[in-house]
Amino acid sequence: MAAFLDSLPPVLRRAIVAVWAAAFLGVVFVVLPREVAAWNRELGWPRWETAFGRAAGALLFAGGLGLSLYCSRLFARLGKGTPVPIDPPKELVASGLYRFSRNPIYVAQVSILVSYFLYSGELALLGYAAVWALLVQAFVVWVEEPGLRRRFGVSYDRYTREVPRWIGIRSRRRQDVA
Repeated sequence: MAAFLDSLPPVLRRAIVAVWAAAFLGVVFVVLPREVAAWNRELGWPRWETAFGRAAGALLFAGGLGLSLYCSRLFARLGKGTPVPIDPPKELVASGLYRFSRNPIYVAQVSILVSYFLYSGELALLGYAAVWALLVQAFVVWVEEPGLRRRFGVSYDRYTREVPRWIGIRSRRRQDVA
């Protein structure tokens, strides 16, 4: 798909990527959470609603959105691509927040989904965030990482030894490898 997109005029290529991204993000971060919250109410599941939760949810949402936008910009600027799977980066991005996590955009996505729970108190949204995190873990391990190894080879292998998959500070052993 990436080769096909590269053959298109830049304006058309950007339009296709934007439509794909908007559809994906709309379903995962708008449509499904609304449905899950409605199920929570229909099933009579408990709500955990507090002023602190609303404030924490709003802050976590803002942080997750900012993190996602920042990392997407790094993909465009340094990687010469996007985080959208149909238009992946051409260069390995290993700077910025990617020095601390190999997947900060996914961390941001889970943060946004958890923020929905905190803000609304709908317990089912916490379950949705957990399911999304498990799906992302499976996708990263079984699809994304093997593809990155094929595309970037030794440099990606070195990167995986130096930077944790999710969140973390480099251990002393990792710092010695770098």
